[in-house]
Amino acid sequence: MDITEIDGFDNLHHPEGILKESMEHAAEIYRSDKTYYLVNGSTCGILAAISSAVPDGKKLLMARNSHKSAYHAAMLNRIETEYIYPEIIEGFGIQGGIEPKELRRILAEDGENTIGAVFLTSPTYEGIVSDVKQLAEIVHEKGIPLIVDEAHGAHFGFHPYFPENANTKGADVVIHSLHKTLPALTQTALIHLNGTRIDRRKIRNYLHIFQTSSPSYVLL
Repeated sequence: MDITEIDGFDNLHHPEGILKESMEHAAEIYRSDKTYYLVNGSTCGILAAISSAVPDGKKLLMARNSHKSAYHAAMLNRIETEYIYPEIIEGFGIQGGIEPKELRRILAEDGENTIGAVFLTSPTYEGIVSDVKQLAEIVHEKGIPLIVDEAHGAHFGFHPYFPENANTKGADVVIHSLHKTLPALTQTALIHLNGTRIDRRKIRNYLHIFQTSSPSYVLL
């Protein structure tokens, strides 16, 4: 079944046929401008997003409860980081969401505009969802992009019980792990691109770097 790059089955790194059509359909479903399949998990999407979104010499403002791949992206690109801490939910001993007023304070104090992008996780591993819509509005006031690691929210928007996904709330880049909450194989994920605050060509180039050059068609 692993028929990667055989004639008629398209090429993930140069999609022109059924993979291109399938990813366009995924973008429609998730209401994003552009969607790419990931076969190296959300890790690869986070690496590509941060590598692309933070200009040289700028800092990354990241939630302190970010996935280790976000720290790896900062390390690989020698990006200086600044942290925003999520609220603590007393009585449960878990981290909650990112407070909009705290984000506004940090960005307001960045008078020299040293922060080039903002990265946060919503939902958290415990299922806490931040107010992404309000956070995106605050970030966009500074003219910079918001990257949302929504790995555990790939099911968002498919039932009224759940919130809408971050694509509909103003996030510039959204990463979903399909295998975490939907019936998909491990390592299958999506990266969604929205708006013009991020360079789509750069993200595509970084995906070529961080994705295997021989993606498994079983995963695709």
